[in-house]
Amino acid sequence: MRQFIDLGSGLPTADNVHQVAQQHDPASRVVYVDTDPQVLVHGRALLEENEGTRIVPVDVREPERIRTHPDTRKLIEFDRPVAVIFSAILHHVNDDEDPAAIVRYWRDHVPSGSYFFISHFRSGNNPETAEAEKVLQETFGRGRWRSDEEIAALLDGLELLDPGIVPAPLWRPDAVDSPFTGDGGRELTVWERLIAAGLARKP
Repeated sequence: MRQFIDLGSGLPTADNVHQVAQQHDPASRVVYVDTDPQVLVHGRALLEENEGTRIVPVDVREPERIRTHPDTRKLIEFDRPVAVIFSAILHHVNDDEDPAAIVRYWRDHVPSGSYFFISHFRSGNNPETAEAEKVLQETFGRGRWRSDEEIAALLDGLELLDPGIVPAPLWRPDAVDSPFTGDGGRELTVWERLIAAGLARKP
């Protein structure tokens, strides 16, 4: 995978998508998408000398504008597989804004062999997560935490890869340095269960 679209990317920092991808192949290309003015200013300054990256200032809820933006078209070849990243963004999209349609748009406009990564606040059906969701909505004025089943439904039409939708620390449970596996493995805390992650592939 050498093409990436990072939707709602936030500020590029150490070990961001382009840095990891270009360690494996310097020719990897990454389009970051965000509308926060501070993100745009700092992101452009950080990326201005990297020809394989661009920041596209379009709202995630406008996927057609993102896909057809000149900077996207300059870097991304949509006849080749693309990795579409929804990292901690879809929980900011309310149900009436149809987050599933956003994912579906990208599913329909990338070729077979493309990948979709999602991370998302997950409902825990307990007082701690209910309080955290309340804080999110009070802070941003929007937001919707979803169950694992609801998160998986956002990836409808895609092949959800193992281990499925799971708490983010368990997304790669066979990692040699994981503190959650093996005889000495410990249980996840309530807070470690707050974000789910999953990876899917377009057949």
